[in-house]
Amino acid sequence: MWKKTHNWLIAVAGLLIIALLGLDVCHAVNPETGVHYSVRFLDRLIYILFIVLSFIISDVTLLSAKKPFYQVFLIIVNAIMLLGFQIWILVDFFTTKLQTGLRMSSVYTLSIGAVFPLVAIILLVLAVRYAADEGTAQRIAESFARRGIKQD
Repeated sequence: MWKKTHNWLIAVAGLLIIALLGLDVCHAVNPETGVHYSVRFLDRLIYILFIVLSFIISDVTLLSAKKPFYQVFLIIVNAIMLLGFQIWILVDFFTTKLQTGLRMSSVYTLSIGAVFPLVAIILLVLAVRYAADEGTAQRIAESFARRGIKQD
């Protein structure tokens, strides 16, 4: 299972997403007092749901390593869900109003964790390509075997 490149890409994408549980979405510093403020991924239930669901899908995808076309389907579902997660982060950041009446985007700045879903999507797109190539090669080999054709 770990000899295949797409499984490594799926694992790294899953680890990137689960790492979000320890990171901030955005942060701010009060220049007068020097106090740091941050919004963590753990502070919002919807973020936790996206993270846990994506990690579970990544695990199931890795467990289905012997079925490359099933893996392709799960990778695409995970990538679409992560795209929705990335959009949700951005919309939440730019539309949420603080208690002071200001928008969150005018006070806070996005942290590096806010782009992890985008990086995971890129890794999953690469994984789809490798998994689809393997699935195609596997089907061709099975077709030759059924017909009794020897392969070189």
